[in-house]
Amino acid sequence: MSEKSDTRESWKRRFLVWLVPTLVVFLQRIIGLTSRKVELGKEHFNSLYPLKKPFILSVWHTNVLYSPYLNKNRKLAVLISESKDGDFITGVVHKFGNGSIRGSSSKGGSKALKAMIVHLRKNLPAAFTPDGPRGPAWIVQPGVIAAAQVSQVPILPFHYECTKQWIAEKSWDKHRIPKPFTTFVISYGEPIMIPRDLDEAGFERERLRVEKAMLENKLRAEQKAEELRGKTSLRSNLSELDLETRS
Repeated sequence: MSEKSDTRESWKRRFLVWLVPTLVVFLQRIIGLTSRKVELGKEHFNSLYPLKKPFILSVWHTNVLYSPYLNKNRKLAVLISESKDGDFITGVVHKFGNGSIRGSSSKGGSKALKAMIVHLRKNLPAAFTPDGPRGPAWIVQPGVIAAAQVSQVPILPFHYECTKQWIAEKSWDKHRIPKPFTTFVISYGEPIMIPRDLDEAGFERERLRVEKAMLENKLRAEQKAEELRGKTSLRSNLSELDLETRS
């Protein structure tokens, strides 16, 4: 490939890395303006963030799309893979007032983990997708446990479900995509401290404990979203019945 072609491809790439996050952020803000939020377990979040205590927000990969929007301007350092797709996610995260640390368990993991620990020790919050970037879905990988163990910062489970949403059934993470005029059900689990001194068996027990807590938090959000859908459906049916009675 010629130098001219390389320059053209480089310019095209830079343009896309600017354009895609800009469009995504614009669309997310529009969806947000038409929607409302219901928060579960907000006291767990309030026990940390308003008091400027560091924590690790642990978010399943299925929630990657709208988590930056729902956590905007919190100065979170988000662990993002060094893949090309990660460039677009980084752009979205930055536009919503948070930062990024690039790396993953498969590429640049050790360097990224050290940078994350340094960030946490500055009393600043961070965010992990413990089953990312390639899964398997809803299985906690060791990185988030190691970061919490070394930094002695609690893990805070986070999950959202929407009363109106598309689910990307063919994607490995069954990604949630909110629809307009939805209700975001945002759920926080109890903060989880990981002991500093752990042998291999103890580390695995802690990994399973965090995984269980995150799955329970996910289920709590799903159940509340289903409850709200049922109430909406009931109100709609009652309205239709009332109209039929009047006619």
